[in-house]
Amino acid sequence: MTNPPKGTIETAILVLLNLSRGAESRKKIMVALLTGPKNCNQLSKETDLDWWTVKRHLLSLTKENLVKSSDFGKSKFYKLTPNGENALNAVISNNPNEERQL
Repeated sequence: MTNPPKGTIETAILVLLNLSRGAESRKKIMVALLTGPKNCNQLSKETDLDWWTVKRHLLSLTKENLVKSSDFGKSKFYKLTPNGENALNAVISNNPNEERQL
């Protein structure tokens, strides 16, 4: 298997969703967002992750354009971008056991 060149979006997604510490938590958050937009509290409860952990991962996912946020009153809701859906589908299709683990 050849590695993608450094500095590409593929490299960033590979690291973010597979190789880095916290990758499993980020994937859980993204899977939770498949059903629609959610705020940080909802994601925290659904994924059984600490609120601050969810918030930190959402910032990383937003930076890589895998998730986007929208303000709704005083709340901020997050949803998957088309890039995020494609990346999550690619991760799951490359590892068929992944979906069962999440």
